[in-house]
Amino acid sequence: MKTKQVWIWILLMAGSTSLFSQETTREGIGQRQQNTQQQAAKTNIRMEQKNRHIDENIENAKWSRIIYRHLDLNKEANAPLYYPVTPINGKMNLFTTLFKLLQDDMVPGYEYLDGREEFTDEYRINFREFLDRFGIYYETVNDMIVINDADIPGNEVESYFVKEAYYFDTANSDFRGRPLAICPVLQRSDDYGATTRYPLFWIPYDHIVPYTRRIQIMGSSLNNSMSGSIDDFFRLRKYDGEIYKAQNPRNLAISQYTSSPEEMKAEQDRIEQELVDFEKNLWKQENHSEVPPQREVNRRGKRNSPTNPSGSSSLSMRDRR
Repeated sequence: MKTKQVWIWILLMAGSTSLFSQETTREGIGQRQQNTQQQAAKTNIRMEQKNRHIDENIENAKWSRIIYRHLDLNKEANAPLYYPVTPINGKMNLFTTLFKLLQDDMVPGYEYLDGREEFTDEYRINFREFLDRFGIYYETVNDMIVINDADIPGNEVESYFVKEAYYFDTANSDFRGRPLAICPVLQRSDDYGATTRYPLFWIPYDHIVPYTRRIQIMGSSLNNSMSGSIDDFFRLRKYDGEIYKAQNPRNLAISQYTSSPEEMKAEQDRIEQELVDFEKNLWKQENHSEVPPQREVNRRGKRNSPTNPSGSSSLSMRDRR
């Protein structure tokens, strides 16, 4: 009888130990998930604070310039943004990444408005309406949008608009340039061979940084090793893009106040040179320092009198770069 009671007690203890182990495992998983979520939240907060600080630097900068560029993905320098056209082996190009982020409601996309950007809820795109507007095929399963990779028009997005800010960061005494927003541009040809470009949507660049940092790209055809991320590509301005607009009081694109391709090209070159000249001249400063008088040594080893007896200061230019 006592033996039977002992065995019952052992079984009960084993069961409770198993239940305790399961509870402990579930609690551990839950705790890890909670820690991961908290860590992600802290990362987002830090990023928001950093971005807010950067935005404040731009707003309070003593000099800043907002530039809009058109990036043609057919140019060799911009090819890393275009390939692979269709996702393969887990790799995808920039547009496919943006498309999937919008589909999963991970980042906001905003309507392309001619001449201005409005990053407010009023102009936030509805993804289903966006698909219908541009004739992108999808299926609905249990009220969920399902899109095959082959139906994502990554091959038709052959260019991007990029909004940039160039500014002098007074706090760090540094000249900086950074992307503010990007807009993929769809290119389609009609039955008569005429090509039309459709700007799809604007996405503030800061919203996609956590994802562009993960996408490794091949820097060139000469070096097939992965040499950085898409975020590096944008922040280091490795792309080749023509300026189509510089922010101005009348909010006009260059094509609106030039009358010929030659005049437009000259204006683009002028704005580019202004950016280069500002950065170059930023570090040049006059140094009014007193130069010690030069003394010559004669043949007997004695020093002669100064060549400049007045000891007047000389003006020199120093390039800190």
